[in-house]
Amino acid sequence: MVALRPTRAPALGDQLAGVLRDQIVRRTLTAGTHLVEDTLAAEYDVSRGPVRDALRQLESQGLVESRRRGYFVVGLTQEDIDDLYELREAIELVAVAKAMERVTADQVKAGRAIVQEMTACADRSAAAEFADADMRFHALLYEMSGNRRLIDVWKSYEPVFASIIQLTVEEDVDLHPSAGDHGHLIDLLEGNDPEALRTELRDHLGGARARMARAVQALNEAADSGQAS
Repeated sequence: MVALRPTRAPALGDQLAGVLRDQIVRRTLTAGTHLVEDTLAAEYDVSRGPVRDALRQLESQGLVESRRRGYFVVGLTQEDIDDLYELREAIELVAVAKAMERVTADQVKAGRAIVQEMTACADRSAAAEFADADMRFHALLYEMSGNRRLIDVWKSYEPVFASIIQLTVEEDVDLHPSAGDHGHLIDLLEGNDPEALRTELRDHLGGARARMARAVQALNEAADSGQAS
């Protein structure tokens, strides 16, 4: 896979953080790697300011840590992924429960439009675009809840989940079932069965966690194979 480089834009630190985050999640940057500001600035043709911004973001997300000699990659273990999905399940269950009480027709329409977009992405096996739509769908669930504290928690971890979801959708040979699951969530939001909605969401997130576990295993096996050769 060709690593994407950030383009020049006002939020250059955000873009660089995204590039490095994907590399950490995919094990291209392994745990213990020393991230040198000058080296990163030269590699990506940016000043040290955006590099510092990117590293601070990654530190706040628990992917790197600051030591006396600079920043080092912490990585993302299976335990970390389990912790993230436990947190996500806890807050998303609250979000959909509140969303069911106050969802509007316009929000339902927006959700169905995203599902249609996901189906179109599945038709052409566009995994990256599907992952982007997936993230927007779940962000909409938090918006539907109307709870700005829940939204703030989601936004703080959203970039990490964006990288994770990109990996999980790549695990799916056929993305249509996943698109259908999202459509079913919208159907349940319009209904009057909170328990059915909670069950569906738990199953949905459990499936995503299982696919991520397989992806992590494959990455670890590839890394072990590379070291052996």
